Amino acid sequence: MNIKSSLIILICASFPFLGTSQIRFSETIQTSKTATDTEASLFFVDFWATWCGPCVYASEYLGVLQKQYPDNFYVVSLSEENPDIVRKFLKNNPTELAVAIDYNGETFRANNTRVLPYGLLINANGTVLWKGSPTDFKQADLVQFLRQHTKTKAVDKVLKVQKIKQKVFKADYLPTQDFEIKLLKGESYETLIRNSIGDYTHYKGNLKSIIAREYNVLLSQVNLDASLDKTYEVYIKIGQNATFDILDELKLDLFHTQSEGDVIMIDISNINYWDTKQIDWGNDTAAYLIDDSQIQADNVTFNDVMFQLASVLNLPLVVKGGEPDTNLHDWQIHHRFYNLMQSNMLDTYGISVSKETGNFKIYTIRKKTP
Repeated sequence: MNIKSSLIILICASFPFLGTSQIRFSETIQTSKTATDTEASLFFVDFWATWCGPCVYASEYLGVLQKQYPDNFYVVSLSEENPDIVRKFLKNNPTELAVAIDYNGETFRANNTRVLPYGLLINANGTVLWKGSPTDFKQADLVQFLRQHTKTKAVDKVLKVQKIKQKVFKADYLPTQDFEIKLLKGESYETLIRNSIGDYTHYKGNLKSIIAREYNVLLSQVNLDASLDKTYEVYIKIGQNATFDILDELKLDLFHTQSEGDVIMIDISNINYWDTKQIDWGNDTAAYLIDDSQIQADNVTFNDVMFQLASVLNLPLVVKGGEPDTNLHDWQIHHRFYNLMQSNMLDTYGISVSKETGNFKIYTIRKKTP
């Protein structure tokens, strides 16, 4: 089965721009070639990136909606990438949608946009009417909102271009060692940034989040004094675990203890892995697409996808019945309804899932004793 559809994490967001009825951009790459009016009653902001294959699919879907409803509906695709990269991408992948740049990531941060693709719909007053997966925004939804919201406003009054001092963009830094770590002074991240750069896993975020991700456990399973939980940038050669390199560099010790509580027990005694041909989003795309009902993953390990499952369920996962392999696989896991998740995991992968009281690890990080 070759799955082409794109799904999204639905994220709760805060919207500080509502008082001004504006979504602020830094630069317009192109205006809409399809929308017929300079005014609209509904505005859709499509958060995307050139490296995100599912984002491109979502933008194409929105392009169809824009063509069907050129009056009073205005879609803009927003990227926080280097504008030169976006222009180069559009030469080979043209779109008729409006395209804009968010130089400083202001609009991305304001809407807590952590996973792409993502979208939100606002009316002329700046009120958020809808948010989530662009491909989950259906024609019927648009028709209903158009009937309910008839007040129009000039596009440039709602989607406001605010000129700022142009950034000097630098090429991605490539480390020279298998492991590098740098303290980021004056920077903070609400959520951990994790991506791949060349042959490296790249992190930006607080230490607790980095350690939790390296161990594939919940943040609640890591104890760390706030004074030690500083923000770092870390490069780790893909295939190696650098947790102890991090701890040694920062002169910290890690201990683990057992705690008892509610867990999701994962029995892999009869596991039947998918290969990597079930889902194919192409190269340089997001590894995960997660919405409020399922997780899809293209070419990821068992431990990685189980971390995502633990995160959406907000419960520790305990694996029994053997050691999972470390190979890459494709995954499609339902998580919204527990009974459906059980049957899905068992029927698809031979994995038995049960919710029970059990023991799970708690990791505590402290300064090394002199």
